[in-house]
Amino acid sequence: MKRLGAIIACFGLFLAFVQVQTAAAQTNEGMFNSVSYKAVEKGASITVLPLDNSDNNLILQREFEKQLKRAGYKVTDTARLVLSFEVRDEIGAWSTTGRRHILELRARGGKEGGEDAQARFNLFDSNKGGMFNKGSGGTRIVTPSQYRIDATIDDKTNGKRLWQAWSSADLSTYASLELTRAMVPVMIENLGKTVKQESFKLP
Repeated sequence: MKRLGAIIACFGLFLAFVQVQTAAAQTNEGMFNSVSYKAVEKGASITVLPLDNSDNNLILQREFEKQLKRAGYKVTDTARLVLSFEVRDEIGAWSTTGRRHILELRARGGKEGGEDAQARFNLFDSNKGGMFNKGSGGTRIVTPSQYRIDATIDDKTNGKRLWQAWSSADLSTYASLELTRAMVPVMIENLGKTVKQESFKLP
């Protein structure tokens, strides 16, 4: 049994090492797009308007206003230009078709019921998966949960749209508000520009 315990302990350390290395290799990124229809004057006065005044969106409104001020724009409640935004969430999908077994334990006979104990690692299983593959079984994410911010700048004196943008990112380990707040800076950095499929790193 002592030998079996040592094997299990070593295997646990190996899995922990693999998880740390995998986490370090992952990068959290979002995707940004925007279309400019007409130039937005640098330093212009802008009113920020959430289309849904929920508590989270009011926090996002303040984040937009803070980032606008940092970028040199003026924020007022009566500006000619209005930056409107809304947040959309898409809940991900999962599928479960079986369990993945990596470690199999067997014990036969012996005074303590485990003298002839064996541990077998399942390295590869095309159906249920093993240490080196996920297999076709188990619970897997088909579509990750995602959050998206849509923003527009319109001239309220004539109703014309000057700029439109949208930013999205997978929820991953972030809380929803934390994720959407992290997407605001890249939107303001590219205010008034046309950008196509530009990835950006999340903090």
